[in-house]
Amino acid sequence: MNSTNVQQSDDVNLSAHSAAKRDAILRAAAQVFLTSGYGNASMDQIAAAAGVSKQTVYSHFGAKDSLFEAIVKGKCAALMGEGAGFAMPGESLEGVLRETAAKFLAVIMTNESIGLYRIILSEADRFPELAEAFYRSGPNAAASRLAGFLAGAAEKGDIIIDDPRRAADLFFAMLRDDLYLERLLNLRAAPDADEIDARATVVARRFMQAHQSLAQNLQ
Repeated sequence: MNSTNVQQSDDVNLSAHSAAKRDAILRAAAQVFLTSGYGNASMDQIAAAAGVSKQTVYSHFGAKDSLFEAIVKGKCAALMGEGAGFAMPGESLEGVLRETAAKFLAVIMTNESIGLYRIILSEADRFPELAEAFYRSGPNAAASRLAGFLAGAAEKGDIIIDDPRRAADLFFAMLRDDLYLERLLNLRAAPDADEIDARATVVARRFMQAHQSLAQNLQ
């Protein structure tokens, strides 16, 4: 990527004023990307939409691909959180998976997320760094985090999984199913909270049943 020499700071290391500017830039950039596309979007447009100077945009992100990746990272953080783990003390494994599933669907099914993904699909040939940034900071990061959690649960004997990363990929694939394709093709509206909860509950339960069955077969 073009941003290898760019120093990126987490919000916790920024002053409140700088963090507010950074958030404003991210919100503005997402809207500019959605309306203009990645290739046609300029840092001038983004700076104007955010109400900051172009130099301020560059000082925070360095390049357009870094800015797009930061948007994707923000969505992944909304799903998985910023910390090393995401289990609540005392919560069942199925409960953690159900909560993760609901957050995942709530994040990826929004109009903004769908719009950004359409941009990636349409411009990946011209801007391969865009696709790389999305995969690295989005799907790969989320699956890696869940795989780590599942590996820990397997070590404790809560579940039998021989390939945590593959299991994480399948978990997210079950959640997307045809629902995500229908959203991408604009064949339906975003699911409401009740539909998200219902799907999250079913997928978490079936995932647990499958791996519990494996555990029972090994006893």
